[in-house]
Amino acid sequence: MNNNTLNSAMLQLWLNDNFSLKAVEESLVSKGYSNNLINDYIVEFKRLKNARKQLTGFILMGIGGFLGFIACVMAILNIIPDFQDFFLFGVTILGISMVLYGMYLAFQ
Repeated sequence: MNNNTLNSAMLQLWLNDNFSLKAVEESLVSKGYSNNLINDYIVEFKRLKNARKQLTGFILMGIGGFLGFIACVMAILNIIPDFQDFFLFGVTILGISMVLYGMYLAFQ
C-alpha cells in the first residue's frame, strides 16, 4: 500500500457497525495492508472506541447527577407529599445508578 494515512471513514464505519478487533484485523489483512499499517489502524480503532465509551460515561454521570439533584430538591420542598418517597428513594437510586455506571464507562 502506498497510502500511509489512516482512512477515517473506514474507522467510523467499523465503529458504527460494532466491529471487533479481530474483524477489523481480518478486514485489513484481506485488503492487503502492511503489518505496520494494520497496527496503526488497530491502535486508532481502540482509541476511538474508548473515546466513545468515555463520552457516554460522562453524559450518564451528568444525567444521573441532575436526577439526584432534582430528587433532593423535590424531597426537601415536599410539593407533592404523596410522592416524597418516590423522589427520595426511587429517583435518587436511579440517579446514583446512572452516575455509577457512567463512572464505570468513563474510567474503565
